[in-house]
Amino acid sequence: MDSYYEDYYNAEEVEEYEPCKKTHIKDFSNVFLPIFYSITCILSLTVNLTLLMTFIRYKTLRKMFPVNMVISDTLFTLTLPFWAVYAGSEWIFGYYSCKAITLGYMVSLYSSNLFVACLGLERFLDIVCVSSTNRIFGSPKRNTVICILVWLSSILAAGSHAHFVETQELNKQIFCTYHFRDELGWKIYIRFQMNILGFVVPFLVLLFCSIRLPFVVSARTTFKRFMPSRCETGFTVMFFLLWCPYSIVLFLHALQDLHIFQACTVNIHFDVAVHVTECIAFMHVVLNPLLYIFFNKKIKRRLQGACKTTGENLLEESNSSSFVSGINGNFELGSVQRFPVNDQNSSSAERPGNFIPL
Repeated sequence: MDSYYEDYYNAEEVEEYEPCKKTHIKDFSNVFLPIFYSITCILSLTVNLTLLMTFIRYKTLRKMFPVNMVISDTLFTLTLPFWAVYAGSEWIFGYYSCKAITLGYMVSLYSSNLFVACLGLERFLDIVCVSSTNRIFGSPKRNTVICILVWLSSILAAGSHAHFVETQELNKQIFCTYHFRDELGWKIYIRFQMNILGFVVPFLVLLFCSIRLPFVVSARTTFKRFMPSRCETGFTVMFFLLWCPYSIVLFLHALQDLHIFQACTVNIHFDVAVHVTECIAFMHVVLNPLLYIFFNKKIKRRLQGACKTTGENLLEESNSSSFVSGINGNFELGSVQRFPVNDQNSSSAERPGNFIPL
């Protein structure tokens, strides 16, 4: 992960030649992070798999960038159980799993943010170039090429993370962490790469679209034309609130690596800030699909219809096994009456058709 555990547990920083003790930070992370990762994993799988099944079931709702965004968020979510176990104890999954899970984690992180930017740019161009016959995002082939480029860029960017991550034994515990040896330049590079590719580029794209779009739709007075502007602004604000604090902390960590900040208290505050802002950023795997559903009326109607259909089937099933009144005023379950005494009471018997699965 991008939480540099060697900084947390090695106590390399010194203030007046004494170790900088961070045991309370480790105790906090051992309790809080496993709980947070577990809750985020459950919520994310629920929302993303629901949206993914909707895409699979309804072809008309299936679009290239939202599907890839959901796939990225799901892949990111699948790495959270490993980090939850790691944060609660130590790394128990081996050397190669350390590299593989870090690679998957970073690829999904970069690609998810880039697909959010592509989604915003697609919505913007759909409005701006509504009358154009040669839109940039209008061709499925071009969308496919863009998706491939996003995945390749994310894999290349994540490769440097996977290269420097390895298992290390410190204080009789195994850690999956970055080991840069004396290559400080690579450490600074990875931090700035995370800031630029993971935050600055996607945010600038979203910011441009959200600022430019109101001017485009100002001449179109209908409410439907105004909805994309709200959608674009919503994604931009959410992206900024989730990722800006984490990017600022990473930038300050880079300054710390350059020995601009050396005090032990400052170092401890940075470590706490990494935990807090990283957890905020991780919420994107839940909020991305939720916000997409909220602003997409077609998907919202489909999900509401699916819930309504499920409720109606449950009601029908409940009615089929409801209490019916007997001649003597007693009540018995209709589903029990499988063998009616005569033809007149046969209508109360259970009908197999009521229990056909959806």
